[in-house]
Amino acid sequence: MRDDERGQVLVFVAAAFVVLLMFLALLFDGASAIVTRRTMQDGGDAAALAAANLMQVGTPRGCSATVGGTVPRASLVTAARASLTANLPDFDANTAVVTCPAGYQNQAVAVSLTGTGTRFFGGMVGGDLQIHTHSAAVNGQLATSNYSVVELDPSNPSWPNGQRGCPSVLLSGGPTVVLDGSMQINSACVAGSGGALATNGNASNLTMNNGSKIRIKGGYSPTALTISPAPVTGVAAIKDPLAGLPAVPLASLTVRQASRLVLNNSSTVLRPGIYKGGIQLKNSAKAFLEPGIYVMQGGGLDVGAQASVFSVNVGVSSTTIATWATNCTLGSCGVLLYNAAGATAMGQLTVAAGATMYLRAYNPDAQAGGMTDYANLLIWQDASPVPTSSYVQPVLALKGGGAVNISGTVYAPSGAVVMGGSSGGSGGDTVNLTLQFISWDIEFHGNSAFHFFFQDQDFARPTDYGLVE
Repeated sequence: MRDDERGQVLVFVAAAFVVLLMFLALLFDGASAIVTRRTMQDGGDAAALAAANLMQVGTPRGCSATVGGTVPRASLVTAARASLTANLPDFDANTAVVTCPAGYQNQAVAVSLTGTGTRFFGGMVGGDLQIHTHSAAVNGQLATSNYSVVELDPSNPSWPNGQRGCPSVLLSGGPTVVLDGSMQINSACVAGSGGALATNGNASNLTMNNGSKIRIKGGYSPTALTISPAPVTGVAAIKDPLAGLPAVPLASLTVRQASRLVLNNSSTVLRPGIYKGGIQLKNSAKAFLEPGIYVMQGGGLDVGAQASVFSVNVGVSSTTIATWATNCTLGSCGVLLYNAAGATAMGQLTVAAGATMYLRAYNPDAQAGGMTDYANLLIWQDASPVPTSSYVQPVLALKGGGAVNISGTVYAPSGAVVMGGSSGGSGGDTVNLTLQFISWDIEFHGNSAFHFFFQDQDFARPTDYGLVE
């Protein structure tokens, strides 16, 4: 080989070595950047969760103090940056951008980080490696519902008559019912066995507004029932929308009554807590319920024909139908009536014909340490014990005599609800209520007229929690 050729080979080898070093630099710097980005992403995720943990603490709740705002509350920013300092000690936490991302109804917080990747070969190839991460966590009620009525009874044809879920929805005695939200009936009962939806007695009317539908897994037996529009049959059953609710924290609640509380011709302010043996209102008794959770631990709740029960703000000792809106204000008033078994069996929750019931649903902002999971729940009957061929839970009977103003979600996943007519089922003006029913079965009873408005934000929803971006 000539000397000049040998020199050319050396040039090619030197050039190839430089190229090899460049590839090695890219390889090592790229691997370093991936590791750095993963570390930053983990830190950002932890920071977003740390901020989300405070989203339902204090007032107002949510990410921003302003509805529709993008600027998070100071406590969330502090929590996010404290988490970054703990998990990424070499990162300047003050450079993190904390925001309230759109599309999550003020129930999410986002943390965006920007950093520089370490270069093993310095600036040999290209400039600095910029690394960006984005994390978002949600802590709030985001799931939406299209239903005014959800009936969970799957039907059990072998059970005794009246327990089979045939029907699961019954219009009895000629009521007129208007629903602004859809109805879901999980009963698989076919028309020949009575149907999942049926009527008895006088002609009844069931009307669905706003394009809402009646969805039935089985069939229906209309007989004297006029339905508009016609139900959709053969649909899939749906799961209990509130099955994920956490158990009521009984250990943290004050025992207010060690035995059944009977109020007779008296006016009494009641405070949230556990009422062992339940509550009974007799004759012209009046109960004023301050905000919170009321546990009927055995014995249920019995509101007599001339009795009255009102939810009120803290400190209010009396109210009337005329002054109730002033004495039970939005954001400062609301109760959850929780019916369960205790030392004695679960009792019936009943509001007799002629009774007065004015209640707002539970509002976690109305009391210190309120639980957001239960927001907008009005009545909850424990799912246990579950129905069997030999056991039926007590009926949840609301038969108010026209003086009824209640809103929120009525939740009895193992129990039947009977919605009675105005004036004890003897007719009268239409009763307009913003109510949602999630129960085992339901019956609309009496020569009555109901219009159930649908406001998704006024009904209970499960809480979503975790990383979403």
